[in-house]
Amino acid sequence: MNEIIKKNGLTFGIILGLAGILSQISTYIIGKSEATASFIGVIFWLIYIVIRIVQINKVKKELNGIISFKEGFTSLFICVLNGILISQLFTYIFMNHIDLEYGMELNKFMNDKAIEASYYVSKLAGEKIKTEDMKIIAETNNFSPLKLLQGSLIAILVSSILNLILAAIFKTKTNNSPFNE
Repeated sequence: MNEIIKKNGLTFGIILGLAGILSQISTYIIGKSEATASFIGVIFWLIYIVIRIVQINKVKKELNGIISFKEGFTSLFICVLNGILISQLFTYIFMNHIDLEYGMELNKFMNDKAIEASYYVSKLAGEKIKTEDMKIIAETNNFSPLKLLQGSLIAILVSSILNLILAAIFKTKTNNSPFNE
């Protein structure tokens, strides 16, 4: 693998992970609420996209202005993997070992919102929600290693879609391709 791609993927992955930690700390300091979570979530996604655009531009520049789709995607993918690993590791340590009380409060808050969403969806579907299902949601530990891994996999999947789009936008167009005409 090209050292430029690897180096930038790791460097920007650390930056992305630190941005994730900063968003979690911001929520911790400001307080948990739907408005806070939404505001910080939007700000984080904008920062997240900007970091990745800066990254792919830097990689392209360091590759003398020529970057293939595969090189762009690979560098972005390495970045995302590292960023998610750093952020989720922080989440696990913070919620389970540093501030257990806050972790439990946030977990309850998240479960309550999941229950509200389930009620809303069941009403839209015209179905009655099962008490057992509500009990399972209420007892879910969102900060367990398994749940964090599950969330990480979903984040990797969603991020990969954005990575594909960014790699397609920033790849160097060649004149011999029938698709560039």
